[in-house]
Amino acid sequence: MMRLIYLWTTRLILTISLAGILPVSNQSAIIQAQSKKKNTAQASKYAKRANSKAKKKDYKGALSDYKRAYKLNPTPNYKKRVQQLTSIAKKQSRSKKSSKKSSRKPSKKQMAQASAYSKRGNSKAKKKNYAGALKDFKKALQLNSSASNKKKVQQLQSILRRRGTNIASKPTKAKVPRLSDIPRISPVKYANDIYNIAEGFELSSRNLAKATSFIDDKHSKKIERATIRLSPSTYDLEKAAKSEPNDFRKQIDLARHYEANGQFEYAKEIYLKMASQHSLNANAHFHLGSFYSRFGQMTKARHSFEEALDVQPNHRATIEMMATLFGNSENLSLSDDILTKSSKKDPNGPARRMQSIRKSLNERNFEYAAKLAKGGQDMFPRHSGFIFLKGMAFEGLGDLEKAKASYQESIKKDPGHQESYVALADLYSNQGKHVYAALTYSDAIRLDPSDTDSRFKQGLSYFNGSEWGRASSSWEDLLHYEPDNIKVKSLLPQAYYILAVEYNRNGESNLGQTSFRKALSVNKNSGLWLPGSMFTLGGYYRDKSMFRESLAAFQEAIELSPSSADNYLGLGITYWKMNESGLAKAAWSRSMELSPVNNDSRGWLLLAGKTAS
Repeated sequence: MMRLIYLWTTRLILTISLAGILPVSNQSAIIQAQSKKKNTAQASKYAKRANSKAKKKDYKGALSDYKRAYKLNPTPNYKKRVQQLTSIAKKQSRSKKSSKKSSRKPSKKQMAQASAYSKRGNSKAKKKNYAGALKDFKKALQLNSSASNKKKVQQLQSILRRRGTNIASKPTKAKVPRLSDIPRISPVKYANDIYNIAEGFELSSRNLAKATSFIDDKHSKKIERATIRLSPSTYDLEKAAKSEPNDFRKQIDLARHYEANGQFEYAKEIYLKMASQHSLNANAHFHLGSFYSRFGQMTKARHSFEEALDVQPNHRATIEMMATLFGNSENLSLSDDILTKSSKKDPNGPARRMQSIRKSLNERNFEYAAKLAKGGQDMFPRHSGFIFLKGMAFEGLGDLEKAKASYQESIKKDPGHQESYVALADLYSNQGKHVYAALTYSDAIRLDPSDTDSRFKQGLSYFNGSEWGRASSSWEDLLHYEPDNIKVKSLLPQAYYILAVEYNRNGESNLGQTSFRKALSVNKNSGLWLPGSMFTLGGYYRDKSMFRESLAAFQEAIELSPSSADNYLGLGITYWKMNESGLAKAAWSRSMELSPVNNDSRGWLLLAGKTAS
């Protein structure tokens, strides 16, 4: 009995325990799954909020949200985002610290020093001493890190990079030798002899190269490696001149560099100093005389050239300059007097022959002048002036190919002969090769920056060649030398206006407005230059076969200037190109009514009559 009671009791207990345990274990599993789902959902919410904060560049807030998401759901993606945002937040904190340091306001004393440096930098920049201006603006930037100082430093650095100046390199101090190591030689005494010896070596090497070119057996052309040589900066030339004050060539190079940059007083000071220190060197007097003649001070130039001939009666540079000096009566008188003085001192020298050639050119006896020039070239091979005069004689005879070849030969023999460049550029311009003319004028300007006539012709050649931007930049440079040039005041606004029209036609309205403002800033009286602009545009569009635009431009020009015969002439040519012969004849007839004399419309009407018959 007791055994039965024990068995049933144990069975009852086991049944109750089993019935109570199973439901409890199921409930706990469900609760764990629900908590996991809640964690992932909460983590995704934190991740979304972190992404939105990261887009707004709130990296610290995004980092804290991703850390919470990683705690709730430690996936590798969240871990990677936490690492990325940690590095970004560190960089941001560093930049903020540096910006706090840089954003400290400078003191009044620092502001005053910075303004003084910036003023000095501006004055140096106006004199085109960009290296010195950059140093001053860097000092101003260290004292006061304003936006204007930063902008100036960037602009000057870009200018110096374009000029090929090494910005980062610091100047090294030259080693000063001992006085005992320096030999006592008078450079003044031997300067003229050294120059003559160097000229003799140059001539002999040239003759040797010419002679060996005929016996060279190698017919194959050698390919030489082309290297670009950057022109030395102002700092380099000043350093070289200071390190060797008795080197005549380095002093002259610095003076010519000053002239090229518009620093004429500095150049004049060097020329005067050279003439004083090297009084026995004819080249010193020649360079001073050339400087005076470039600025129209012909009396002072005469005195310097006379001194050069007193030192050396057959001084090549002086004689060649006098031989190629043409123009007004004052120039002709100076040339004749100096050549006469040289021929009296040396009757068998080149001066007398050059006088005869010039006289034949003035009398328009070009054939005889060409013969004399050829003979002079054979007798005096060192003088390139004979080649230049030969080119003038050929040009007078109408043989432009030989004239061009002569000018190019003169340039090849003497690359510093500025008159040869001008003559070749004039020849290109007369042939209608406007871009080549402008490029050759630029070489002449490089040799003589004060040659305002060549500067104007360079701009005009670019203008005639439809290079409006280059024309405007050339005439802008000319206005620095002649601010009241009447021709430029009329033509430069035309170039700006044509640029404005072209910019607007191509959809660049901002650049068009800027160009139009520049045109008005040069000359506010648009009635003087606007008709000419439309006339030029009409011809430009016609050459590009844009006949509708050409007609619109000429009609606009006629409305602005109805009494101009040239406008009707251009309109008629456009109609003729469009095969509208009746309208073309009507336009040319109207042009003849306005200007019956010296009118090209007459020739077009004759052509139209011949083609009609």
